[in-house]
Amino acid sequence: MAIASTSIAFIAYYLTLTQVFDAKLTQKSPKTCSNVKGMAFIKGGTLFMGAGAIYEEETPLVKRKIQDFYMDRHEVTNAQFADFVDATGYITVAQKLPNAEHYPNISPELLKPGSAVFVKLSEAVEAGSFTNWWHFVEGAYWKKPFGPNSNIEGKEHFPVIHIAYDDALAYAEWKGHRLPTEAEYEYASRGGLDGAKYATGNTLTDDGRYIANTWQGLFPFTDTAEDGYVGLAPVGCYPQNHFGIHDLIGNVWEWTQSVYYPRHFDPKQLPQNLPPQGYDQKQPGVAVGVIKGGSYLCAEDFCMRYRPAARLAQDTGLGTSHIGFRTVKDLAN
Repeated sequence: MAIASTSIAFIAYYLTLTQVFDAKLTQKSPKTCSNVKGMAFIKGGTLFMGAGAIYEEETPLVKRKIQDFYMDRHEVTNAQFADFVDATGYITVAQKLPNAEHYPNISPELLKPGSAVFVKLSEAVEAGSFTNWWHFVEGAYWKKPFGPNSNIEGKEHFPVIHIAYDDALAYAEWKGHRLPTEAEYEYASRGGLDGAKYATGNTLTDDGRYIANTWQGLFPFTDTAEDGYVGLAPVGCYPQNHFGIHDLIGNVWEWTQSVYYPRHFDPKQLPQNLPPQGYDQKQPGVAVGVIKGGSYLCAEDFCMRYRPAARLAQDTGLGTSHIGFRTVKDLAN
């Protein structure tokens, strides 16, 4: 799938910026992290999709029937993705030079391989718009997540990032798996707790222990790391939910196979004029998919999307430093 033109415009703008983020994945306090491999069985049932909605795109409440399935116990890691790349020679979207013929309105010298990296702001005066929080970094991709001078040594058990939709899809197909639907992801993240606000209950803490890797402090200036980490955390560092699955909220946003529309629809009453590639009014004409779960950048004073009901539109041709994925498998496979 080609990168959408708005993504290239986004990239072209950031190629004019000179600040480079000196990213550090800092652990504030020791944690015991589980690296349990394999998949968890999820018994199907009824999902009231959108329960606990806060934002308009999470409505209306719709009823879904979910079949039994298996889901990865944690996000796909750097080590797992490396195995895939070693076996197949796969090259991710972020590593590819965009085809200039697809983007006649963009100067060819601005079409560079790379990806978007979050930059924490230190002064409020710089926060004129969200674009100050993200820099396009030429040469950033899953193996060099913050640019050519970075690497993932010692971070084999961290979730792989800078993953576009096609990258996630290719990995899942190689495994003989698939990506979850939006409904399956929401059902799994509820962990059998009907209507619960978060993936393990109704609060983000349990006896003072954080249940997910999110942002504490004033976003986007200071992350106090009360949950133990600044930035990404290794997989399995926070409690599993009632299905035995880790990190379904927080840490990284995760791809689903579902296209995005700005509301839920009853499957029996789908409008006939829905564009098959999805639609987001902020990105008209761009193919958009649903990402779920929120990330380490979700804060109480900013996005509040570390909830099962939360959903976001993502350009399918663009990965970032806070988007990863996990896979699911049908019982017959």
